[in-house]
Order: sequence, then C-alpha cells, then structure tokens
Amino acid sequence: MALSFKVKAISRSRFLKNFLVSIIFFLSFFLIFFSKSEYFLVNKFKSISNNYLYPITSFFVAPVKVISYIQTELYEFRNLKFENNILKEEVIRLKKWQALAIHNNSENKVLKKLLNSTDSSLTLIKTASLISRNDFMFSKMININAGIKDGVLNDMAVVNYRGLVGRTIDTSIGNSRVLLLTDPNSSIAVKTISNSNYSLLQGSDDGIHLVSTFNKDEKLPRVGDLVITSGSAQVFPSNILVGKIVKVTKEIFYVLPFVDFKNIDYVQVVENK
Repeated sequence: MALSFKVKAISRSRFLKNFLVSIIFFLSFFLIFFSKSEYFLVNKFKSISNNYLYPITSFFVAPVKVISYIQTELYEFRNLKFENNILKEEVIRLKKWQALAIHNNSENKVLKKLLNSTDSSLTLIKTASLISRNDFMFSKMININAGIKDGVLNDMAVVNYRGLVGRTIDTSIGNSRVLLLTDPNSSIAVKTISNSNYSLLQGSDDGIHLVSTFNKDEKLPRVGDLVITSGSAQVFPSNILVGKIVKVTKEIFYVLPFVDFKNIDYVQVVENK
C-alpha cells in the first residue's frame, strides 16, 4: 500500500514537472513570437496609416491650411495696400515739391537774365510777369501785372533777356496790355548792325516773322544780319536786339525775332535814361 502510494506520488510529480516545463516553453515561445509580431504589427499599422489614414487626414486638414494661407495673404495684402497708399501720397508730395523747385529754378534763371540784360542806357521801370495772352489770329498781345501805380505808361518799351518784346498800350492802374512785335499793327524803326541800314518792320501775316515796310535809300540787307532798334521813332530806345534776317527778296526782307513769344514768363518795362 505504501509502495503503491509512493509510485503514484512520483508519477504525479513527474507529470507536474513535465507540465510546468511545457508551460514555460509555450510561454517563452509566446513571448518571443509576441515581440516579433509586435514589431510587425507596428510597422503594419504605420503602413496602413500612411496609405489610408494620411490621405484622409490630409483631405480634412487641406481646407484649414487653405483658409490659413488665405488669411495670411489677406493680411499681407492689406498691409501692402496700406504701404502703397503711403508711397502714393509720398510720390504726390515729392512731385509737388519737384514742380515747385523746377518753377523756382526757372524763375530765378529768367530773373537773373533779365537783370543782366538791361542796358546801362536804359531805366528799369518795372519787372512784371505775364497774366494772360490775347494772341489771336490778327491780334498778338499779352497782359502783364504792372500799371500806372508802378510808373508804367503807354508806349513804353517791353523787353526780356532775349530782346525786344513790344510796347505797352491800354495801361490801367495795376495791369497793362503789351502789343507784341509780331502783331500786324506793330511798327518798329530798326537798323542792321553790319552796315546801319535803316528800315521799318511790322508783324507779318504768319504771326512769326517781321517784314520790312520801308528801307532807307532802298538798300536791302543781307541774310544773317542782326537787327536792333534804331531809336529814330522815339518810341523804342536804341540798340535793343530785335532779331535776325532770314529771307531777302527784291523789295522786302523778313526778320525772325530773338524773343520766343510762346514762352514769355517775365518782362521788363524800360525807358531811356
């Protein structure tokens, strides 16, 4: 009986031992398999997420990115528009200053030339600026801002830095009208510098040249001769530049004035000392 119990006990202990060994073996195998499979599953999950989940998330995130980009662009555009308006205002301000500087520079040049152009034999009555023009087809006149209160009277000579402009007519208190040399009603006693050939000139029909109406001793000058006032008519002082002879025919000659009548800004009213 005792021997039979011992045999049974030994058999049970061997079975339990074998069972435990088997359990340990399976557990070890399972742990090794799980560690390998875990790495495989993680990679598989990553692959699935890259292939399927990423496009889905990108699809839903894309509108957010677009909206964010649009907001950024709108903000930058608003700032750019604001800066552009500032630059436009600055450009307008600089253009105004530039125009003023150019005007002042031009005005200073003209006034300097006027100061240097007045002959020592002349008395300066008034330096004036042009107010308006009345240079129609048959009338060549300008209005200046100098009149009786400035000592300006009718039939006074008007010059600029290039030569004779005309004479004053219809003088009022503060303004005067100037009959230009190119007006057909204007008449000037002149002489040539080269041989003192005396003549009378008046405005031609083209409104640009002066044409001779009388030649003393019926002598005609040559093309290229310079013409100045003779002072013989006692309207214009003598020796004021008038123009240059550009054409001579059998009976008359044409003079191109030195003054650019389309660009008159400032003039001087003068008389003999």
